Amino acid sequence: MQNAVAAVLDKTMGYKKASKSFGVPQTTLEARVKKARSGMSLEDATKKGLGRYESVFNQEQEKELTEHILLMESRLFGLTIDEVRSLAFELAEKNNLAHSFNRTKKMAGKCWFYSFLKRNPQLSLRSAEPTSLARAMGFNRVVVKQFFDLLSDLYKKHNFTADRVFNVDETGIRTVPNKQSKVLALRGKRQVGGLVSAERGILVTAETCMSASGIYMPTMFVFPRQRAKPELLDNAPPGSTAEYHPSGWMQKDLFVKWFQRFVEFSKPSKEKPVLLLLDGHSTHTKSIELIEMAKGNNVHLLCFPPHCTHRMQPLDVAFMAPLSNYYSQEARKWLQSHPGRVITVNQVAGLYGTAFMKAASIDTAENAFLKTGIFPLDQDIFPDWMFQPAETTNINPPLKKADVQSSGSTESSNQTLTVPSTPEEANETLSIASTSGSSQSDSPIPATSAFQVSPQELKPIPRAERKEESTKRRRGKTAILTSSPYKEELISSMKNGKTAKRKLQMEPNATKSTATKNGRGKKKAKKAVIVEDYNTSSEEEGEEDNAACIYCNELFSNSKSEEGWVKCHKCSEWAHEQCAGIDDEDDERYTCDFCT
Repeated sequence: MQNAVAAVLDKTMGYKKASKSFGVPQTTLEARVKKARSGMSLEDATKKGLGRYESVFNQEQEKELTEHILLMESRLFGLTIDEVRSLAFELAEKNNLAHSFNRTKKMAGKCWFYSFLKRNPQLSLRSAEPTSLARAMGFNRVVVKQFFDLLSDLYKKHNFTADRVFNVDETGIRTVPNKQSKVLALRGKRQVGGLVSAERGILVTAETCMSASGIYMPTMFVFPRQRAKPELLDNAPPGSTAEYHPSGWMQKDLFVKWFQRFVEFSKPSKEKPVLLLLDGHSTHTKSIELIEMAKGNNVHLLCFPPHCTHRMQPLDVAFMAPLSNYYSQEARKWLQSHPGRVITVNQVAGLYGTAFMKAASIDTAENAFLKTGIFPLDQDIFPDWMFQPAETTNINPPLKKADVQSSGSTESSNQTLTVPSTPEEANETLSIASTSGSSQSDSPIPATSAFQVSPQELKPIPRAERKEESTKRRRGKTAILTSSPYKEELISSMKNGKTAKRKLQMEPNATKSTATKNGRGKKKAKKAVIVEDYNTSSEEEGEEDNAACIYCNELFSNSKSEEGWVKCHKCSEWAHEQCAGIDDEDDERYTCDFCT
């Protein structure tokens, strides 16, 4: 339009020729030339307007609104379309800006919203990925720094090479894949189905291990059964082994068996020790036998910080997702080639084997360790935006007594630290403010706001107040499991903290079955008595005599003789010791997987 107006003003073209040459409407061109001849600048005369409407917010205001929207999303509190429309209306009202928004609904129109997106292309509508509060809180600068400090010390001391750094993790393989592949269907069809073997699949645990050099250890499966069945390993990855447990979950003794195979596979020595990275599951971190075996075989165990494996564990970052996708594809192919049949535990290892061979590449392993900054070591691998969700619950260390006295205030018990809103502010001097007034925002209002009432004031970033836990449970943490201090701490916690347990024992005169006239055996009702129950009150006993296992839903009254049960100290629910993955001698306070 500017070129067309300039051509007309210079009298090099007429209206009709300029309109065709520059592809602009002739009537609009005539109107813009008229404005330019009246004394307006060429830029103002050709500025695109909104018809009879004027823009509600100027460029500086829309920029500030955009920054606030992006900041909310970085804290995992992203705004929906309706929330942005409502915020725009409030901004126009509070700042006394002329607008034509809907005063009945108190929202800006959809036309304004989509025009706002066009004017700010850095914004886009996205589907938010569910992120638990534990992961948002857990992945923060403090714990990440602690992990890399420990890793750096191990590298300096032992000079690990890529082929001596391993990561191990469990993954659940079900007869029904967790995710279905996208398929072509009729446009507009409301529901598209996909054939699966059952509503809920049977779980088989696969223990996977890989090195930073791209070496993969043969998989160990944990099948949900009690007796061995060699046919379950048909078509499994070469060298795979099998263990068996009724729950199909990894247990402490089973992980020790896997570790024995790992020692044979990696062949660690005093001259060439091995580093094994693993998550903080109880089967890894609460086994004295595992720790002693690792120390005796020159294997150093380093545990990831809790709730950080989605960012820091190589297997989770780069391997598990493609493995799951390939397994879903193989399961779908199997159902198509075997009509009328369903996938059972017998086919899991074979389908997993095909998927594993596709996913287990050298590049995948090398990129996984590179992305997480583990090998080669890169302590600054994670950008600032990854730590933003943790700012919602981050707190600063308590003030020292000398710091409080130097602040000049006498009411030290009623004071707290202002939480920095950005990583840069964390390095600045911390200010002290009274908590008796209104709650402070962790993201201060910009000093040069384009609004009288800023978006931060109308839609502040939610801020959580941490409360001290009533329980004294030892939290998981990143640690070198093979270090002497960790082993002593683990032994001490096992001695001091006990969890509620109970067992059933059959009475001596209780019989299993009686003969009937037709010769069939009929089970007699078992009469069971509780022979072990400590750290539980007498009021709870009557209510919990027929509790159900939170994992397998079996009732306590139907338990087998001498079968141990354990109680979660958080939710007070009961579970089989085998389902919970703990041993009889494990007296540390138990927390179920649903509470952790």
